[in-house]
Amino acid sequence: MKNKKIINHKKGQITIFLIVGLVIVIGVAVFFYSTQKVQKPLEPELKIIQEQVPLEFEPIKKYANDCAYSAGVESLRIIGKQGGYISFADKTLNNEPFTITQNPTESDAVSFTKDSDLKTAYWWHLKSANNCKGDCKFASKRPDLRQTDNSIEKQLERYIDLKFKECLNNFEPFLEEGFKVIEAGKIKTDVTIGSDDILVLIEYPLSIESQGTNTKLSQFLVRIPINLDKIYDLATKITNIEIKHRYLEKHILNLIVAFSGVNKEKLPPMSDMQFKFGSTTSWQKTDVKSKITGLLTAYIPLFQVDGTYNYERNLFDSELKQRLYDSTIIPVANSSFKDIAAYFTYLDFWPAYFDLNCKGEKCVPASANSLISFFGIQNYRFTYDLSFPVLVEIQDPFALNGQGYSFNFFLEGNIRNNKPMPADFAPLERADLSESSLLCDTRTSGNISVNIVNAATKKPVDDAQILYTIIDESCFIGSTDANGVLIEKFPVAIGGVVNIVKEGYIGKAVEFDPKANNNAELKVRVQPIYTKKLIVKKKDVVKTPQGWQFADAPVELNNKESATITLTRINDEGELGFSSFANYEWQQNGTSEIEIAPGNYAVDATLMLDERIIIPEKQKCIRKGIFGEKECFAIPKVDFGEKSSPGQERFPEGGLKLNLTINPNELEKHDTIVFYVVSTGISKVPEQERVIEDIEQMGKIEEYSSIYQLALQPTFEK
Repeated sequence: MKNKKIINHKKGQITIFLIVGLVIVIGVAVFFYSTQKVQKPLEPELKIIQEQVPLEFEPIKKYANDCAYSAGVESLRIIGKQGGYISFADKTLNNEPFTITQNPTESDAVSFTKDSDLKTAYWWHLKSANNCKGDCKFASKRPDLRQTDNSIEKQLERYIDLKFKECLNNFEPFLEEGFKVIEAGKIKTDVTIGSDDILVLIEYPLSIESQGTNTKLSQFLVRIPINLDKIYDLATKITNIEIKHRYLEKHILNLIVAFSGVNKEKLPPMSDMQFKFGSTTSWQKTDVKSKITGLLTAYIPLFQVDGTYNYERNLFDSELKQRLYDSTIIPVANSSFKDIAAYFTYLDFWPAYFDLNCKGEKCVPASANSLISFFGIQNYRFTYDLSFPVLVEIQDPFALNGQGYSFNFFLEGNIRNNKPMPADFAPLERADLSESSLLCDTRTSGNISVNIVNAATKKPVDDAQILYTIIDESCFIGSTDANGVLIEKFPVAIGGVVNIVKEGYIGKAVEFDPKANNNAELKVRVQPIYTKKLIVKKKDVVKTPQGWQFADAPVELNNKESATITLTRINDEGELGFSSFANYEWQQNGTSEIEIAPGNYAVDATLMLDERIIIPEKQKCIRKGIFGEKECFAIPKVDFGEKSSPGQERFPEGGLKLNLTINPNELEKHDTIVFYVVSTGISKVPEQERVIEDIEQMGKIEEYSSIYQLALQPTFEK
């Protein structure tokens, strides 16, 4: 009996030791978890009181926490749909002024459909009217993420203040169970958008009584698993790249060029000239707008952001298809967003602003056919004006424990006179987050010294962005310092390419295979892009009794003449493509500009005369045989402006087709470049002395350019 008591006593001791041990383990675990939570840099400014709540009051606390979570998620979904805004009408929630119209290209936000309650803010758009001239202004309605009065954090707080109490419904489900809840203070919400999730802390002092027991509650805390900080960061980067590089506009311009041509089924070409038989090609302006809308609808969704969840690079056999496709890839050089996706959309019921230099509804070439049925010159030169809204949707499919979360905003593309509208680049700032791609995680080479030098001046190039690309993934390595040098470790791989990007320089790609633990040096020369004043002069081909002769004497353009210059650079290996285009009219002497870099170019210029050129009817006689009689017949009049409206006559007077080399020393030393074009001089021949054979001069521009190429080389002036 005694032994049995001893055994029972030992069992009791063992049980006590087990309980004590379990308590210690649980305590250590709780302490570890708590310290881990406190160490997260989410809420340093919040003082959270860990309230001890009697067990019988836990349902009320859980009920209030559920309301806090529900109100928080609801507010975040509204913020996501509307581009960072809870409301566009209620000034108590958001006092940022908005102008919203049915015309999405003259509005601060876009209505999803006509009379829709769903509106989404522009993060970049043309603030001025579509027809603005010279004083056009751009704006952004991107809200701040934190701190300011209209920041996303503050808007969330104001909305949750309203919805939390509405959700509580005076704790009515608990009143029937004998609980008495007395409000002891006002609701105050603090929202902290952290690096991983969102913390919602609601201070709401309550006094609760049940069956003679009293307790107080004052704080309700929930975490919402949405990485809004990362979503906002990607949205800001996408916006900044559009502001700086105008990728929306450039892609659409590429599409217009690719799908245009002298064919009624295509778009009117920006520039084309034909010497051909038959009639001219014309288009209906409304049909052209419809085709442009179709291009926007079909091709805007092809945009992708490098490194995101839905990014996938495809390869095509066609160089044109590959170039068009690659122009839709948006590089986010210094971040990895592999867990979130980015989608771009244009819907055809969002009206785009569109204009084309047509005569009313009909779009015809500026020149005209002659009356001779077998001869015709058609000059096709159309200028496109276009503004269009693009919806950008950032999706986190893993947010809210797999339910997913979307954040939307709009960007606006703006094209005028076949070019992206210029705007001063002022990047939208935000706090940077340190993120890296999987490729960047494998930076195990030795120290690689990258030295970037201006190829023209041999001076170092600072702030050049260095990326390393393998197949379809890029890693941002860093930026060069004031000495043009970057020393960093690279991912170790075979078949990689170092990409150098710098505003004002032609980009370059260099094959480079870093070795593990091996130091190396890479020196790259990049060509600078200069903006030079442009002057165009002409050198006439003059009709003399001995025939047409080239006069090597430059002449200023007159008030009826204008020229277009197109430069296409013949790139060295690894360089990105570069071309430049400029218009020049007589009154622009010293004010017209053209971008140009050192290198070899193909020059294509056209000289136009705003004048009606007529070759009068002539009698021509020929003798049949040696002693035969003369037979005479009339050569009909040729009128190059017959079908043009008064004041709209355009005659292709001359041009230039030339290969040339631009020396870097000339670009460094001079401010102005002078191009010389060949003028056929037909307009200087008195009308009654013109003959049908004079027209042959119009087809000899390339021949004259070749024969007199030394005399037609551009010159430079101070």
